[in-house]
Amino acid sequence: MKKLILMLLASFSLTAYGQYITDESSFSKTYTQIRSFDKQDSLWVYAGGDFKEWTFVFNVDFFTYPGGPEMDGLVMEDDKGEPQFMMNYLGDLFEGKDDYGEYGSYKVDILSKEDDGTWRWWDSGECRYYGPWVILDLGNMYFSYFNEK
Repeated sequence: MKKLILMLLASFSLTAYGQYITDESSFSKTYTQIRSFDKQDSLWVYAGGDFKEWTFVFNVDFFTYPGGPEMDGLVMEDDKGEPQFMMNYLGDLFEGKDDYGEYGSYKVDILSKEDDGTWRWWDSGECRYYGPWVILDLGNMYFSYFNEK
């Protein structure tokens, strides 16, 4: 019984530190490469790429400060497993198909974790989940996360 209580306390502490809670609908995918593209006139132009590990944890409840309002969305963790971006789902899931395949998409408000640990609004956009990759479209630029681990 004592072990169970300690395990529950440790689990709660990690969740509180991470500022998000998973449930039965949550799932995660880790990608090891990223490319960015800028929109110039009506063309998408390659703006750079990198080998950087990001884990997307979809369908979580998160809060930006202890006791703050819970929001539904996804969390992006860096290669150390620390949340760096939170995307608050705006509206309902949209399912579609394009040249890249079938996807599930949400309009999102994106929050970025600051150096002091606070969360600030960064941008708005659309997050499309294709399975083998994720596209984060900010209107005049987009990021493609791929090479699933």
